[in-house]
Amino acid sequence: MPRVLVTYATRYGSTAEIAAVIGRELADAGFEVDVLHAGPEIQVARYDAVVAGAPSYGRKWLPAAAVFVVSNRETLARMPVALFTVGTLGVKNPKSALREHNGIVATLSELAPGLEPVSTALFHGSFSRKNLPFLLKLLDWVAGTPQGDHRDWEAIRSWTHRVGELFTEAMGQASEAVEGEGPEASEDETG
Repeated sequence: MPRVLVTYATRYGSTAEIAAVIGRELADAGFEVDVLHAGPEIQVARYDAVVAGAPSYGRKWLPAAAVFVVSNRETLARMPVALFTVGTLGVKNPKSALREHNGIVATLSELAPGLEPVSTALFHGSFSRKNLPFLLKLLDWVAGTPQGDHRDWEAIRSWTHRVGELFTEAMGQASEAVEGEGPEASEDETG
């Protein structure tokens, strides 16, 4: 059974909940899945595919997720990978949010040469000002971040289903390539 890692960074738990749903959907599709907070202790080589995601703050992923991708770039370049970004910017301004997400993916690809995601996605998140320290509450009130839970669980499940298909396809192609690379018999061996 193929092993898939779903790894994430989160500040207030919204992305962790999305990662958990992605993990359950992939498990239901027949993968052996671990859902883990991004960190240096994860042994990426134990997996056949990876889904990585984080919320966007200031046009960047949270550092734990970005560092995970960059520090594991060589291993990730040899397996199917899917990336997702979570944020509330898209609730009010979908085009800006998509530009931000595409910029994050481009930056990760620059910092991790060889990383070629089979799929990426941008999901709306959940945000409550009550979680913020007082000064950030004031700043956020001025910024007007959309409050509430804007996650579209059906969109998340649908993307995950497609990612499972892409992982299966990519792993099948990889095993066909490995099978086709067997040593060729020399004249002396067939002789």
